[in-house]
Parts: sequence; structure tokens; C-alpha cells
Amino acid sequence: MGVIALVINLYPIPFFANVQFIVGNTLTVIVAILCGPWYALITSLFASTGLLIIWDSYHVFVIFSLEALFLGFCRRRDIYALYGSIIYWLLIGMPLFYIMANIFFELPADHLPFVTLKQAINSLIYTSIASLLVLMLPKLWFFETKIKDKQRRTLSKQMVYFITLMITLSLLFSALYFNFVSLNKQQTLIKKNQQETVFHLSYAGEQYINMHTNVIKNAAHFFTLVNNTPAEQQPLLSNLHNNYPGFISMLITDDKANIIAASPITRFNDTNSSKHLSVKDRDYFIEAFYNQKTFISSVFVGRGFGNDAIVAISAPYFQKDAPLQPAGIIEGSLDLKYFSAIDYDFNQHGSQSLILTDEANNIIYASNKLNLKVMSPFKYSIHNGSYLTDLQLLNLKNTTSNIPEYIYAAKELNNGWKIYVIEPFSPLLKLAEKQMLTSFIILLTALLISFFISNRISQLLTVPLELVANHFGKLNQNDLNTQVLDESSPREVYSLYQRLLTSKQELISHQLALEETVALRTLELENANQKLQELVDKDPLTDLFNRRYAEQKFQEIRDFCLRSEQAITIAILDLDFFKSINDSYGHLAGDECLRQVSALLLQHFKRDTDILARYGGEEFILILPMTNALNIEHHLNEFRTILASTKIDSPDSKQQFNLTASIGAITANANYHAQLDKWIKIADDNLYQAKAQGRNRVIVSIINPDSES
Repeated sequence: MGVIALVINLYPIPFFANVQFIVGNTLTVIVAILCGPWYALITSLFASTGLLIIWDSYHVFVIFSLEALFLGFCRRRDIYALYGSIIYWLLIGMPLFYIMANIFFELPADHLPFVTLKQAINSLIYTSIASLLVLMLPKLWFFETKIKDKQRRTLSKQMVYFITLMITLSLLFSALYFNFVSLNKQQTLIKKNQQETVFHLSYAGEQYINMHTNVIKNAAHFFTLVNNTPAEQQPLLSNLHNNYPGFISMLITDDKANIIAASPITRFNDTNSSKHLSVKDRDYFIEAFYNQKTFISSVFVGRGFGNDAIVAISAPYFQKDAPLQPAGIIEGSLDLKYFSAIDYDFNQHGSQSLILTDEANNIIYASNKLNLKVMSPFKYSIHNGSYLTDLQLLNLKNTTSNIPEYIYAAKELNNGWKIYVIEPFSPLLKLAEKQMLTSFIILLTALLISFFISNRISQLLTVPLELVANHFGKLNQNDLNTQVLDESSPREVYSLYQRLLTSKQELISHQLALEETVALRTLELENANQKLQELVDKDPLTDLFNRRYAEQKFQEIRDFCLRSEQAITIAILDLDFFKSINDSYGHLAGDECLRQVSALLLQHFKRDTDILARYGGEEFILILPMTNALNIEHHLNEFRTILASTKIDSPDSKQQFNLTASIGAITANANYHAQLDKWIKIADDNLYQAKAQGRNRVIVSIINPDSES
């Protein structure tokens, strides 16, 4: 079992982040239950070796070896494994694991409660599975070296433990499943939100860059066409800068790279020195002037106009009489603080942060809370996947750590810049920790409640058994030759068995004679009871139930309809002018009428739940549960029509005649009234109205909750 546990533990079940569930320790618990602490310790060492291979941490030998010993000693003291596991992790396992993890593991403090709680829940899972396997596999009951109980366990305790096990496993798997689904949904929402944010940010950034790039292109084209002197270019440049404040500064150079116009002019030290400022060493001059193309630079520190970190956009303008000969460049220094504004617009809730890098991976902009230096290389590490999640993870502060710091989404702009949207990973881990803690608290609460409830239920079953055992007298061990029940049998059943065994021989001598007599008397009694029941419940003429049976059955039908919230219909059917039939065709014809009406009733109202009874004379009562208030009147009218069209033969005169019926009924919810008389009163009133209106008709009162008052 230790070797099998080692192999199983090499393949833990991933859940979320760095949480993995191990099931190989199930075999350690089984050995602790069957063989005690020392065999369990050996098995645990094998199982922990598998965990050492995949986790590379020796804490598993300490934690799980102590658990195996603790469960083994609990078994020797007749303490069930699940109870022992709960005690161990609450008092020893969780505190010890937290201390060891805090000292030896490279885990952040906010990760430790989550991982510690996971260990306890994992233990409850494999301990419950192990206990169920021991109970459900008969071969383990008769294991040769199995530890014997010091005292026979009562049936009550065994039932309570089994119910507790089932509830524990059900709640654990249900809670873990819903936590897993919830965390997956949360990750999907985070990923979608980040992707939408990075898309909008990249779109806004590209629009910002493209617009200012087009401004520089158009300005270069304009200065090529007008070919003004430097004195004339200065006001034009200042006016252009006023229209596009997205530039920190703008300048124009001649073909020698000397600045001949700049805006704002106040940022120069003095007018004379501006004529000697040269940008010939700047990439934005070299690329634009010599390569004759619009150029967007990497981030760099400005010079002459301040020390801001800027991105330069430059384009050449040409001599009017020599279109292929550049006369200089026009350059604008892009204000990177614009990204702070769009960062604020897309980040109202405060959890996301923005990082913008140029094509050389230098930081152009970063949200203040990240404390990243602009113009420095963007250094980060992509998480290698040791944390189970569908999200993209990276580290900024500790790039060598295996613990992810941020969730991110990235998009590259058309000019080679990249936008990163990041948010901390720890809130998601906190959510998982909160869910697992809630599940653990609910589990413990449910276990306490189920313990008391199942204990009460088991007492209801075991106390009568004990009374039966006491009824048969004292136990006499000297008369027992063989033992049929083993040590795993409940104490009450074993006690009852031994007491009944002392009376067995005496009972056998009377058994054969009694069996024959009882069989004969039973057959006679069954036949008599059947005839008596028919006489008591059935009307002999119509073969329908009688009034007494219908009244007795009403309460049972009402209780059934109350549970399913169904309606009941009570109908009273009276044959029209029945006395004239007796007078005209004789009483035999009247009896034949009653029989044929009863047969039609049985054909038309043929559900097993319908109660059809002769109420007295020519009156019948129908108790129809689970009726539809919209269809019942139509159903009763159908029967009335069928009855009216039926030809009835007179037994004496061989004459045929027709018969009609008037029906009064009430349909209401089962909670309308508990007394049948209240229902019959309304049905009887409706029958009276049907007769008063000319007979051969149906009148139904439908009682709804609004009209009940």
C-alpha cells in the first residue's frame, strides 16, 4: 500500500494556483485503521516520498508521519478516523504546518492561510474516502491482522459515523466544485476586462501618436511650400504649437542642425544662445534629415528645453526650388503625461495599472503605484506555470520568484510600442482563500448538526432493539457452542442474538406444529377478512364504495393533495326522476339503472386515485383529487351527456328508456377545509340549483384563495 500511495502521490489533482489535492494518503489512513500506528508510519513514509519528489520539500515527512501516528493511536482507543483527523489538523497539523511554512517556505504571508487551510480540507477528503472504503469492502472487515475494538461499538455510533462520513464527502466535493467553477468565472471576467482595457488603451495611444505624427508631416509639407525665413517661421511654429498642446515643445532646424525656431520660446535660456543650439547628434535629426522620412524616436531626456523624458516625432522639410534637398527638420516632443490621463480614464476602480514601453523595451510611462522609473528598461519575468490558472502572470519586483505577482494583458502598437495592463494576483488568491475558509466553516457546522440529528435517529432505531433483547431474558454464555456474529457487529444486535439463542431450542419444538396450524388459520382468516372488507366498504348492488368508506378516504386524499399543492373536486350526482322509473318499470329496472350508472362512472372516472361511492338511494359522491379547475366542469358534462344518451333495458318489460342526472360540485385547493361536510354542503347546494334550473345539468363552484375569505 505504501508503494501504491507513492505512485498515486506523484500525480496530485490540481485545483487552483499552487493548490493540489493528494489522494495517495488514503492508503495510509486505511493502514492506520486496520493495522495501527507503526504500520501506518511506514506507509506514510512511502507516500510522503512521492510528495517529496514533486514538491521538493521535506515538511511532508513531518506533517504526514505525525498524522499517520495520531490516527493509528486514535484507532487503538476506538476513535473513528474522521474524528481523529479533525482533531489532529485543528490542534496539531494546521499550526505546525503554518509555522514550518513561515520558516522554510518562500511563500508570501498572505498565501500561507490559503495553503494551510487546503491541507486540512485535503486531509478530510482522503480520510473520509478511506473510512468509506473500509466500511464498504467486506474483505477489509476480516483482515487477519486487523486491530480489534476494545469494546463493541453500538449501532447508534456506527450509524452516526456513517452518516457523518457521507455528509462530509458530499459537502466537500460540492463546495470544491462550486469554488472551482466560481474561480474559473472570476478568471474569465478578469481576462476579458484586461483584454478590453488593453484594446481601448492601445487604440487611444495609437490615435494619439498617429494624430501628432500627421501634424508633424503636414507642418513639414507646409514649411516646404511657404519657404519662409526663420523670422517668419517662429510665429507660425508658435501658433501651431498652441493648436496642438500634446507637444511639450516644438522646433525647426536648418540644414546644419541648428535650431532656428522653437516653441515655447520662453524655454530657451536667451534668444542669442538659441542660435547656437544644435541637434545634429540627435537621432530624430539624423533619421529625418538624412533618411528623409518621418521618424518617431525612443524615449530620451530632453536638452535645452528642460530635462523631461520625451519621445520625439520629426520630419524633413525641403527647399522650394530644390524639392529633393532637405532644408531642415521640424520636430515635436510628445507629452507622455497624456498616458496618465487615459490611464485614469480606464482605471477608475484602482486595481489595474498601465505600463507603456517603446520598441527598445524602455519604459515610456508607468502608473505611479508601480514605482517604475521612466526611461529604464522594462524588466520582468513571465510566470512559468507552476500556479494553475488560465491567466497570464508576470513578476516585476522579484523576477526570480516562483510566486506570481501580477496578472497581465499586453498589446503591441503599430509603431512597435507595447501596452501592458496589469493587476495584482493576490486578490484572486484571497478570494479563493475566503471561499475555502467559508466551505471549511460550513462543513464543520454541518458536521455538528448532522452528528446530533443522526444520533437522535439512531436512538430511535436502537432503543427498541435493546428493549426486545431485554424482553427475552438474561444472557447465558454457558449454553453457546458457536459464535455466528463477528466482532464488527453492533453491540445491541450481538446482545439480542445471544439472548434469542438461549430460547432457540425451545422454539424449534413448537415451530412445525404451529406452522401448519398458523398456515391453515391464516388462509381462513384472509378469506374471511376479504369478504368482510368487501361487505364493509362496498355497496353490494353497484359494486362502488359506500358512504362510510368515502368519508374515511377523504382525509387521506386531502393530505396527499396538501403535500403536492393540488386541487380536489367533490361532486354529488343525483338521478333525475328516479322514482318515476321505479313506478313505471319496477324496482328491478331501478336497480339496473343504478348498476349501469355505476359501470359508466367506473369507465369515465378511471384513475386509481378517484373515489366513486354510492351516497344513498339514487345519489352518488365523487371525490376526485388532482383536478384541473379549468377542465373539471367539461369532464363532468361529458359524463352527463354519455349517461343521457345511454339506453337502459328494463329487465321485466324488455323496454328501453333514457336517464339523466343533475350534478353539483365544488373544486378547491386541498387546504380549503379539513371537514368533508363543508365540501358536501357547497356541492349539495349546487345540486339543488341544478335541479331548480331544470335538471340534467352541471353546476360547479371553483373556490380560489381570493374568494376563500
